[in-house]
Amino acid sequence: MQQRPLGRSGLWVGRIGLGTMTWGRQTDEFEARDQLAAFLDIGGTLIDTADSYAKGVSEEMLGLLIQEFDCRADIALATKAVQRPDTERRLDASRGHLVSA
Repeated sequence: MQQRPLGRSGLWVGRIGLGTMTWGRQTDEFEARDQLAAFLDIGGTLIDTADSYAKGVSEEMLGLLIQEFDCRADIALATKAVQRPDTERRLDASRGHLVSA
């Protein structure tokens, strides 16, 4: 997959990213594994996640699959941490929440 710079960060990422918003809800662990395998096979490197996706289940699944595939050094993770996963639409940009997310 063609790579491109991620802003001025010095990171290079694939032109296509993998979103994990449905993991833990519509997407079970088996389908998530297949999605990640296919993504890595085409040279994907940018994965989007958030602690609010499926109340944290998405990030847990992703973490386990990254371990299983031993691919942490090969990917860039993009995350968000303002909406608390334990409440509906409660925003929390406090230092404590950002660190725990």
